[in-house]
Amino acid sequence: MISADLDLRLDALRAKDGLSSVLLDAFKAFLHSAPDEALFRMSPLRYAADQCHTEQQGIDLFLHATHAGILEFAWGVLCPGCLAFLTTPGGLRSLDRKKHCNFCNIDIEGSIDDRVEVAFTVAPTVRRIRYHTPETLDLREDGIRLYFSTSLAPESAPHEALKRQILLAGRALPGAIHEAELTVAEGETVLLTPTSHAVVYLRAAPQNQARVVSIDLLDGHAIPDAFDVAVGPIALRIHNRTSQPVGYIVSPAGTGLWPMPAAPGAPLTLEFRPYLTGQRLISTQTFRDLFRSESIPSDGGLELKAVTVLFTDLQGSTAIYERVGDLRAYDLVRRHFAALRTIAASEGGAIVKTIGDAVMASFSDPLWAMRAAVRMAAEIAALGEGELLLKIGLNSGPCIAVELNERLDYFGRTVNIAARVQGLAGAGEIVCTDLVYAAPGVRDVVAAAGLVAMASSVSLRGISGDVAVVRLARSAG
Repeated sequence: MISADLDLRLDALRAKDGLSSVLLDAFKAFLHSAPDEALFRMSPLRYAADQCHTEQQGIDLFLHATHAGILEFAWGVLCPGCLAFLTTPGGLRSLDRKKHCNFCNIDIEGSIDDRVEVAFTVAPTVRRIRYHTPETLDLREDGIRLYFSTSLAPESAPHEALKRQILLAGRALPGAIHEAELTVAEGETVLLTPTSHAVVYLRAAPQNQARVVSIDLLDGHAIPDAFDVAVGPIALRIHNRTSQPVGYIVSPAGTGLWPMPAAPGAPLTLEFRPYLTGQRLISTQTFRDLFRSESIPSDGGLELKAVTVLFTDLQGSTAIYERVGDLRAYDLVRRHFAALRTIAASEGGAIVKTIGDAVMASFSDPLWAMRAAVRMAAEIAALGEGELLLKIGLNSGPCIAVELNERLDYFGRTVNIAARVQGLAGAGEIVCTDLVYAAPGVRDVVAAAGLVAMASSVSLRGISGDVAVVRLARSAG
């Protein structure tokens, strides 16, 4: 049942740039007709593909809908071994804490690149779905969806294998002792609690004698986490020491369908559908505009493995005031800032800050940053009718994201190089590091813009070693 105030919430979005009536009407129809499972931990990227929107339209729609109380979002650290969705109730603030996947028994590094998924669920005030009350779910049907990321397709081999092999499902009430019986084969059998991600391995062997397993469930932990048992029928005594009902499923382990990572920090190894990463989200202008209260840890910040940083500056901005007068010059500079913000947002990036007449922007992909740079150079030149020319610099690499003056900012060698590279640019030029120029698709954007590339190696003030850069200009001169 859809809430009667959904139309009012959608009406509040109709005045927003980029949210057309067609897009919002299709979203309303989706909220009405989609099954419960489609409205739980949604990916705006998959929604956009299904609705023939761009990915950025999907992200902006979901963020505005969250701000309007239509959706809720959750940050989940993804296990590289099994794609478990390890929830972080504190959002960005808790992402620096190392996570542990009990299913794979590995620690997961704190990084918000591809390791963190931001997923969206319809708000219960708009439409109540069964996932809003996990204590009432049929865990044989929904336990796997609760435990693992929805970006691991429901029809995937691991999902199907676990579903087929669920031996037992049950629920322990708060403070109570839950008893159950099952039969285990030789080898490992695993007990999972989908909502709290606790795991117990039952290791059955002919020489083992124990036929009663006593387990204490705490918040996110099971004690013991492994138990040697006899082969055949055994009894479970589960003491739920939490204040909430805890559901569990039991399934054989070691099916061979879960490829384990080579190391805790290794890339994700399972095949998964497109999802919104934490790194891409914080580089989105709409997120920075709407969710300023989403702060990050004050101690040490968060490490980002790959960010593209773009700096711009106006050529001779002081002289512009002398040539055209204060009023016209101020209007041109103001419109220049608005144009840069619009271009950055439309290319999937965000303005981080302004410094005088200079701008710092961030992007999660070098290709998007270069597209933005080319557009910025052309549009500002047209805006100023020759009076305004940008000098642009770009670099890609790891950064530290911190909260400074109540806003997200970036620091580190990557940022320093981007700023220095911008200083090499002449009026109307773009200078990027070789890391940016070598990224997939960047050379095609440069060629389409009619820019000539000149590679060199330069020494940058305060940076050790020479840096390979590429100067992009309208002609070799």
